[in-house]
Amino acid sequence: MVRLCLALLLVVLLPGCRQPGEALGTAVRFDARGDRVAATPVSPRATALTLPADFPVDVHLPARYAIDTLTDMPGTQIISLLAEGEVVALSQETRRAMEHDGWQRRLVTHRGGDSAVLAFEKDGRSALFAFDRNQPAQPSEDAGVIVSLQLQDGAARL
Repeated sequence: MVRLCLALLLVVLLPGCRQPGEALGTAVRFDARGDRVAATPVSPRATALTLPADFPVDVHLPARYAIDTLTDMPGTQIISLLAEGEVVALSQETRRAMEHDGWQRRLVTHRGGDSAVLAFEKDGRSALFAFDRNQPAQPSEDAGVIVSLQLQDGAARL
């Protein structure tokens, strides 16, 4: 009887002891920080949201992104994007592009490779970018960088 109980216990418990990648039959990879990474490149998820028609053409956005949320208020637009790439590369690219388009840099803050904040002003307008490394709960979820952008016209200030 004891052997039968032990055998049933092993049948129930052992499958739960497998690593998630093994249970799914997929390889599990880790980055330099020891975080799990997807086995294949992850592209931004599909979304029905599009930029507002009055979105300024002189505000830089990443080459590949999906809009996660969009908030439009009088004098202010707040946009959250999920972009492909790394925080440092995206923030440096944004800084160069914004300065090239005549925006004056007001703030640059980096916290390792996990987050960065950039603030710019031009013609009474302001743009505040926040870049954060996306840390999905599951390896199959979206990876990349969350880019939050707040634009304000001359009537509203940061």
